[in-house]
Amino acid sequence: MSKSPNLPKGPNCWDCRYLTTTWDVNAPYGCKFMGFRSRVIPSLEVLRTDGRFCGAFVAKPPRVEKKTDKPVEQPSDRQKTDFRRPVVRINLIT
Repeated sequence: MSKSPNLPKGPNCWDCRYLTTTWDVNAPYGCKFMGFRSRVIPSLEVLRTDGRFCGAFVAKPPRVEKKTDKPVEQPSDRQKTDFRRPVVRINLIT
């Protein structure tokens, strides 16, 4: 088997801020920047239509985790003190 040459990789739509998923079953992916929906990932649709890699790629901003100064509290003792409804335990492993 022959090895394929190192081809340039196009942008990854999953890392792009303009990728959107749509309600349309026939076109589940969309590009907010270019304003279209497609059956395949938008960068592949642009490559297939235009013959060039997508030039609208902008990386998503990094996720920022929320930090709180409030300490984690202990779980509630409601089931021991609230007798309005009995606590029903369910075994999900059968």
